[in-house]
Amino acid sequence: MSGTSDDGSGRIVAELGRPETPQETADRKARDRALRRSRQNFRNLFASLAACLGVVVLLVLLVPRGGGVQQPAIDVRSAAAQYGDTAGQPIVAPKVPSDWKANAAELRGSGDQASWYVGYVIDGTGYAGITEGLPGDSTTIDTALQGAKPTGTTTIAGLPWRVYDRRSLGSDAGNVAYGLSTRIGKVELAVYGTVTPAQVRQLAAAVAADAAARGLQGAGSLP
Repeated sequence: MSGTSDDGSGRIVAELGRPETPQETADRKARDRALRRSRQNFRNLFASLAACLGVVVLLVLLVPRGGGVQQPAIDVRSAAAQYGDTAGQPIVAPKVPSDWKANAAELRGSGDQASWYVGYVIDGTGYAGITEGLPGDSTTIDTALQGAKPTGTTTIAGLPWRVYDRRSLGSDAGNVAYGLSTRIGKVELAVYGTVTPAQVRQLAAAVAADAAARGLQGAGSLP
């Protein structure tokens, strides 16, 4: 039988029907050692991969994760000072609550469609914007208000404002769920957004106060 010797001269191999020769014995043992090493190397590799995976999982669990990269708030007053000479007139940079984060403050367009624009993120997801028409402006305010039709008038901070209430449109109102517009001398101003009417009116009051402080001249009137 395999694994025994019939005369003590060597291991009888079933396939051969005779005892192994010394060379065959040496070759078999060499193959066995190589197979054991191969299996050991595989186990070591598997253990290393498992250890590495464990470290990665641990790092993922331990490293704090925020809510994503957030763009720093823009300093609207610094931007207004930067663009003031280019605009050709005082441009508004109202003082707003500290949790209103400005994400844009820039001159837009050119010629008869030039404007000063400021955008805010309010309460994390709400939006409010300011558009101030620059000299030569003819269509900027209408464009900013997305062609909205007036739904009334009101007075805020001593200025008359047209009201554009489009909340009934739901998502179709876009960024102008509620808006206001006024004119100071020849300068037209609009404030609007998806936030509450109270917050839009609060922004309008801040714009009016800042316009007066910056010397925008002329009586207030409806645009």
